[in-house]
Amino acid sequence: MNLKGNLSDLDSDDYLSLKNSLVDIKQGKPEIGFAYLLTMKDGSLYIIADSESPQSEYYSPPGQEFSEAASLYKEPFLTGEPILTIPITDRWGTWVSALAPVKDPDTGEVLAVFGIDYPAGYWQAEVNRYLLHSTAVVACILLLLMLLCWVILNNYRLAVLSRELKDTETLFRTGYEQAPIGIALLDCFHFISMGNTEFARILGRTRDEIASLNWNDVTHPDDLPGDLEYFKQCYKAETPGHSLERRFIRPDGTGIWVNMTASRLRLTSGNVTNDYYLCMVQDIQARKEGEEALQESERSRRVLLENLPGMAYRCKFDEHWTMEFVSKGCYDLTGYKSESLLYNRELSFNDLIVPEYRDVLWAEWERVIEERRLFRYEYEIITATGERKWVLETGQGVFGDDGEVVALEGIIIDITETKEKQRQIEYFSDHDLMTGVYNRRYYEEAKARLDREDQTPTAIIIADINGVRLINDAYGTEAGDRLIIEAAKILQRCSREGDILARTGGDEFRLLLPKTNRYQANKILKAIQEDCHKFNAKVKETERRISLSVGMGIKAGKECTWESAEKEADESLRRHKLFEQKSMYNTILSSIMATMYAKSQETEEHSQRLSEKCIKVAERLGLPQNKLDELHLCAMLHDIGKVGIDDRILNKPGKLTEAEWAIMKTHPEIGYRIVMSAPELSSAATVILAHHERWDGKGYPLGLSGEEIPLLARILAIVDAYDAMTQERVYRKALPKELALKEIEKNAGIQFDPTIARIFVELMRDED
Repeated sequence: MNLKGNLSDLDSDDYLSLKNSLVDIKQGKPEIGFAYLLTMKDGSLYIIADSESPQSEYYSPPGQEFSEAASLYKEPFLTGEPILTIPITDRWGTWVSALAPVKDPDTGEVLAVFGIDYPAGYWQAEVNRYLLHSTAVVACILLLLMLLCWVILNNYRLAVLSRELKDTETLFRTGYEQAPIGIALLDCFHFISMGNTEFARILGRTRDEIASLNWNDVTHPDDLPGDLEYFKQCYKAETPGHSLERRFIRPDGTGIWVNMTASRLRLTSGNVTNDYYLCMVQDIQARKEGEEALQESERSRRVLLENLPGMAYRCKFDEHWTMEFVSKGCYDLTGYKSESLLYNRELSFNDLIVPEYRDVLWAEWERVIEERRLFRYEYEIITATGERKWVLETGQGVFGDDGEVVALEGIIIDITETKEKQRQIEYFSDHDLMTGVYNRRYYEEAKARLDREDQTPTAIIIADINGVRLINDAYGTEAGDRLIIEAAKILQRCSREGDILARTGGDEFRLLLPKTNRYQANKILKAIQEDCHKFNAKVKETERRISLSVGMGIKAGKECTWESAEKEADESLRRHKLFEQKSMYNTILSSIMATMYAKSQETEEHSQRLSEKCIKVAERLGLPQNKLDELHLCAMLHDIGKVGIDDRILNKPGKLTEAEWAIMKTHPEIGYRIVMSAPELSSAATVILAHHERWDGKGYPLGLSGEEIPLLARILAIVDAYDAMTQERVYRKALPKELALKEIEKNAGIQFDPTIARIFVELMRDED
């Protein structure tokens, strides 16, 4: 159901259906006072629905807080077990409540509690009625026997004592008719000679109907053979009168349970003696229904306990935890059968508890018993296979009338998996997933913990990996990730026990060195540099070599701040980068260019030809020297992005598919990212990005047109196209020079800048 537990539920079909069900329950059992459903939010109880009409003074709307004896009514929410309360008095009267938890079938979470309230007087009256009926039966039998004896002994004086006899008969008849138990007289053929008013009520028949009935007609078929055998033994005086629980059948076919006492009765009139059976019958239907309900409740409780996800128990309050009841879940939890723990037959539960927890558990139980609170504790046990398991135990003390502890009851569940997940969560929250070292959050917490005088001086080392972005753009993020992981390993090898290494940025690590002065920190810096050199000496590929810039700062005392120490380390790091980064970029770029030449049809000679022709065009255009230098750089690097394209696409002899062509067209963007990673090359980035744009706007990757395209890119596009046409390719032969120039002229104003195209063609023809 989708109920919110407030007044908005009143118009909900789910609420109306639930409301009608509760009303039907109450109407089906008149002795029920209230039926209702509770929920618990933030430790308070609230009504979801009840069995009362909105016009009733006892009606509670959905969402109304339920405060009467709230702590007792919370118990099913906390324990997950049904309970029967002691009599509780509230503004509506005194009640005995039966409370049963409603659980989520998947998670076992208690969602609500279903409650039924019976008037306390009803329960007490039932007990008193049963006692009264039993007493009345005995008294009636004695009275009847006394009266019968008196009648027989005084029969001869009937004429003299007629008035007394009449009075006595009237008294007997009154007692007979008004007796609170059914009284019947059967002849030897089991026909009912007579029956009093209560007997007729029990059978659901009139007095006239009873007079024509045989015992067989009113007795439940399952009980009839036993009754007839009982009457037979009574007749032979083999069995004295005693009580039997039997069922009668009413005219509508329903059965009714009775407690019957039968005895042989011999009546003599003159010389004639007749034998009868005197039957005393007490209606025990309500008691039987209560017993069946109690049995069903007990059965449900057993089923619940046996199917709980863990081990339910009842034990003595002793240091061995002597078990008096253990559910079958014991085997799954401990590897031992429940019988082996009962009364410490094979071992005690205390033997399963990991030794370091035993005294702690006992002390905690003593505390909660003294405070009469719920017990909840996590600890470890050792199973039959020697495995250690984390368990959660929840329970409470059971107290006698004298206030002493009678037993402990609770449940123990396996939380090993939860503990492991918790450990993993804690690990992931403190560690960098890629490298396994601590993360920024842990680093900041560690600074706060180390901000003590006894930890000073504390050194901070900041290490930054040079060129990761360049490697990522050129070789992919996997190559960059390998650099970061290997750098972390180097820093870990150089760290001491107690030092804190954290990855605080994409390519940045920080190392906290407690109780470390400047001299000691410099030794660690030197060790990092030496380890880095050793690693690079073993690696052949340039892109796998690690270039680390490091800086160091000192927090000399408690009065010094972390900010000042980190600032010192940052400045030291920046100075190192000035010396190391440029050399590293040149090395990596050289490696990238070599890789690009090796995997594609492009050659260094191609780049040189482009550079020479581009500079000639630029000179004709009157561009300054700095632009000529920039154009030379662009010519050398214009196709550097092809290093990120698959070899099979670069060197495919036939025509590229649409998907392959889409991949090929990404190389200007890859090249742009690579050169942007090197600050001294960034001026060439926009030219490299745009060297495949067209004058008509149909180029790629940005779709620029006309003078939106950078001037140097327009020059490079013409020269690159000419060189491509005049050079041999796997999939075609080279075009003659003049034919290639005519193709340039043909596409002037369409693919190429018309002015630059004209100048280029003139220059090429002038060479001849």
